Amino acid sequence: MDTGTLCEPIALDPASSVRVERVLRPAGSSAPEPFPHFHEPAELIWFARAEGSVATEWGTLPIADGTLLFLPAMTTHDFRLAAGATEWVLVHCDAALGYESLATAQAIRPDAAVAARLAAGFDWLAALAEAPGRAADVLALTRLLLKELPGTAPQAETTAAGRSLHRLRPALDLVAGADFRLVTIEEAAARCHLSPSYFSRAFARAFGVGFAEYARAYRLRAAARSLTTEGARVSDIAWRSGFQTPSHFTAAFRKRFGVSPSDFRRRYLAGR
Repeated sequence: MDTGTLCEPIALDPASSVRVERVLRPAGSSAPEPFPHFHEPAELIWFARAEGSVATEWGTLPIADGTLLFLPAMTTHDFRLAAGATEWVLVHCDAALGYESLATAQAIRPDAAVAARLAAGFDWLAALAEAPGRAADVLALTRLLLKELPGTAPQAETTAAGRSLHRLRPALDLVAGADFRLVTIEEAAARCHLSPSYFSRAFARAFGVGFAEYARAYRLRAAARSLTTEGARVSDIAWRSGFQTPSHFTAAFRKRFGVSPSDFRRRYLAGR
């Protein structure tokens, strides 16, 4: 079940310091909703099939079929992928893997020979990650794939989108640190040293979604995570997530994820 990436530390396998996920979206899929976020592990992503871009604090980087993307730890980013079939392998990796020279976000499109090698490597990595007892192999292969990046990348040209991400980052930090607590637009604007009206316009322009909607989506994603990691009752999760009633929470959750909270938990546990 896909709950999206939360703006919080992501649990990594302590044996490999790596988390691997293959993402497949079928033809006819709508474009993913904008969701600016950041997390402690770095990201290494092989886009076998995708079109769009990713806005980062260093600028906006293009994404197309056969793109290798690296995002350093704690980098604020927002994927803007087109509708339709997409396929990529996402790798969250700990600093223990030794990628200190990769200090900025970068995206490369290698030639056909290298792209074929990368495609095979990421397919193998995804298969190894699902096999028991292969954590050491996952770690070793991830290290090799990181070496395909050109080292310290030239500083990307800072675009307006990149400057907006950097300037509005304190608001994202505030939502992430508040956990389930409701964060007002006044609080977020003050954290960014902006007036509420200017902050509201700047946030919507930068991220394609209003701050209140973003904060609400974040709380729903956090609630989805709680449903899969805790045994708390759905009503308890609803109230601490800032919803006035469990029925209000259920309606919002169903609209966001397509299933009720109870069904979401049941499907997750069955799949696991």
